[in-house]
Amino acid sequence: MWLLILAHLGCGTPSEDIADRTPAALAPGAPIAGVAEGYLDLPVGGPLGGYSYRCDYLGEYSQVGNRTSAYTNAWAVSTGVHTRQGGKALWLENSDQHLVVLKADVIYSNELLVEAVEAALEEATGEALDGRVVITASHTHSGVANFSEAVHFYLGGDRFNPEVFARLVASLTDIALDAYDSRQPAALGFATVDDWDPDDQVYRDRRGDNDDLQVWDDMEAGRWKDPRLWMLRVDTAAGEPMGLFFNFGIHGTLLDEHGPLISTDAPGSLEVVVAEQFDAPVVVGHWQGSAGDASPAGSDQELARIESVGLYAADEIVALWEQTPTSTDPIYLEAVTRAISQSRDEIRVTRDGTVDWYYAPYDEDLVPDNVVYDSAGEIASPIDEFNGRYGGAFCGDEPLVTAGKIGANVEPYNGCMDVELVSWVVQGIFGLTDEEVSMPFPSSLKASAAAARLGPLPVYDANTGDSTSEDLFVSFFPAEVTAMYTEQFRRRASAELGIERPLVVGYAQDHEGYYLIPEDWLQGGYETTIAIWGPLQAEHVMEGMLDMVGDHLLTDLREAQDPQGAYQPLPSRNEPLPTEAPDITPEAGTLATALPEDFYNPFPFDSRKPHDPKAPRAHTLGVAPPAEVPRVQGMAELAWIGGDPGVDFPTVSLERQAGDGSWEAVTSRAGRPITSDNHDMLLVWQATPLYPHTESQEHVWWAGWQAVGHVHDRAGVPAGTYRLSATGHSYAGGAETWPWPTEEYTVSSEPFVVTPAEISLSLSGDQLSAWIQAPEWGWRLVDLDGSSRPDKDAGATGHNPIEAPTLTWDFGNGTVTETPAFEVIDGATVMTVKVPSGVERLLVEDTWGNVGELRLK
Repeated sequence: MWLLILAHLGCGTPSEDIADRTPAALAPGAPIAGVAEGYLDLPVGGPLGGYSYRCDYLGEYSQVGNRTSAYTNAWAVSTGVHTRQGGKALWLENSDQHLVVLKADVIYSNELLVEAVEAALEEATGEALDGRVVITASHTHSGVANFSEAVHFYLGGDRFNPEVFARLVASLTDIALDAYDSRQPAALGFATVDDWDPDDQVYRDRRGDNDDLQVWDDMEAGRWKDPRLWMLRVDTAAGEPMGLFFNFGIHGTLLDEHGPLISTDAPGSLEVVVAEQFDAPVVVGHWQGSAGDASPAGSDQELARIESVGLYAADEIVALWEQTPTSTDPIYLEAVTRAISQSRDEIRVTRDGTVDWYYAPYDEDLVPDNVVYDSAGEIASPIDEFNGRYGGAFCGDEPLVTAGKIGANVEPYNGCMDVELVSWVVQGIFGLTDEEVSMPFPSSLKASAAAARLGPLPVYDANTGDSTSEDLFVSFFPAEVTAMYTEQFRRRASAELGIERPLVVGYAQDHEGYYLIPEDWLQGGYETTIAIWGPLQAEHVMEGMLDMVGDHLLTDLREAQDPQGAYQPLPSRNEPLPTEAPDITPEAGTLATALPEDFYNPFPFDSRKPHDPKAPRAHTLGVAPPAEVPRVQGMAELAWIGGDPGVDFPTVSLERQAGDGSWEAVTSRAGRPITSDNHDMLLVWQATPLYPHTESQEHVWWAGWQAVGHVHDRAGVPAGTYRLSATGHSYAGGAETWPWPTEEYTVSSEPFVVTPAEISLSLSGDQLSAWIQAPEWGWRLVDLDGSSRPDKDAGATGHNPIEAPTLTWDFGNGTVTETPAFEVIDGATVMTVKVPSGVERLLVEDTWGNVGELRLK
């Protein structure tokens, strides 16, 4: 498989679909579906994309110590894992065509990635998949990111690494093939609801620059986010749930640029928590929507706040799923992918003939008139302010260097930096050749996008309570679509194409930065800084999408994907795989007796500030668990010598001792194992000596598990004897490039006993307060009404309410038990009590057997 991937790196033309040569009538067929999930083989130590301040040139935020890595070029080195990057797959067919939608926990998608996965799947299955494979990204800002050849985005994810690219292709291919192998007759359905998060508990508008902008007469200006949640439900034909794929926009930015751990962030939490509302494994995939100007909300701090996002969203998402009707009736299925040209002179916006906006021809001697709007208040065209031959970067913000702007002196054009000058900066930072930064950037000249028709399906509209049968049209955009942009597309698709319910997925197929409609782009602000083709680029691509849907999906014919070759992506540079082999580590699988002196300590985890190894630590890392680990308040630890992260991504599992003395994997309510791949544990890696990575190093790994339930029963981990068990891989030698041969190792901790948490009690008059005190180092969410750790700066006490309290009054010669009414105030369970005469002590127990004692005599 990997040889196919390497061969495809130099191929810019997708394989030919023989059946597409002659248009034929589309044929409806019974829906068939397969779903799958898995993890991405992306290495710890790789660069985390999304925050440019992780770049050496701009600040090297999140760098911990003077370490280097084989997988970074000019970027901070990641140190471990909060949640592992994963992927979800949906494979649909109707005996006529296929549609494969993959969601990956990465910062963005990439057209060459799509092409390579498509080729690998065609080779493995023999199916015609040209234009029918979609890859959309979660947009986590804490995932390994150097898999894109788009040079102008190296400032968002480090220089392209061919091995990282090949590993990502292989991972997504494997997940898709698992979905292919699981195909079976299916029942499909769709539902939608607006205003499902009215209190901004899940997500919120982050773009204040357009609050005064009114674009449509029937929609007032103001602070608003795209309010829509929609869902595709996938069941077996017998009605058993297989997959749930939902869409709304939310950024993956709860961890900021200082965070050094790999994490799926808020979008990952959505999937984890929703999946745990089922009693068996169901593949849950979040397809990004209008996230360009939508921030995650949640409560609590840092890593616990990430978990809270999923909890706030789960009830509404599951409720919509429950209302979604399904059908096994025949459906039409068709998909199309195009690489839409977007060079400066090709970009034009017409809005179906109502406007004619374009850029004035480039002239190096041009002095712009700085007139943005005409006398009627409309955008003045041709636009001469955007006088950048190869585009303009950092519009609406401060440029990388003060010299080299494109010449306009009116906002937001006055911040635009000439892209050719940016290329020189990029060339120096990443050590590129002149050829690699030749102008214009090849990857900037086309934007790959996709669209699909699916239906008719039963559709439930929760806003009206109506159920209908409709064809669904899903458009997959190659950028961070914003709320106004999505609204504009919905309106235009309805008016120009007659599509009743146009659906938008962002961060798909490619990446072009932020997509704003021209009126919004001209308001300036951060979102204007990333895309390089000015105010017209995004709606120009929108018009290409409308053409694509109209030409290809609104007919009853099965048209050829691209018979004239007009919409082909650009070819790869075909860089060879790196030849730096991982370290051979003969001691892999050996328990560590001590951690290196400079080992990264994440406690307390606080991504709001740089890591300072000299700052006081809330917990001194250990190499083994204590004999007893109390719920919430205790942590089990395991440290060992493992493999080089080029081959080793250990999975640490929580195991419980059975009655016969054997060890069994602990699973969640939905049947998934509790491991370090999810938020239950933290995983940290460090090489010794710390640098240089080109010398032989010993690789030490550490894992910590806070005794908190996965999603449910967080303060109620069952009592018993447990251990942590790690499975990993070491390099076996003998290869010149990836894939590196490996040997498996396992290592386990000493057993430990999980015990009840201590309940803290306070009695003031007739008011009794009870809470579970979270530790100073706590990172797990304990309760939405509590806090994961005390933090004066955040106003957090670390108090967490108890569930279903029982009071036992002990008189010395007898006891009286009562179950009082209670309320939650400031993280504590508060009860009004009458203290009996002669009582010696009070015992408080919650539903899990956590106990607190208050002496009264």
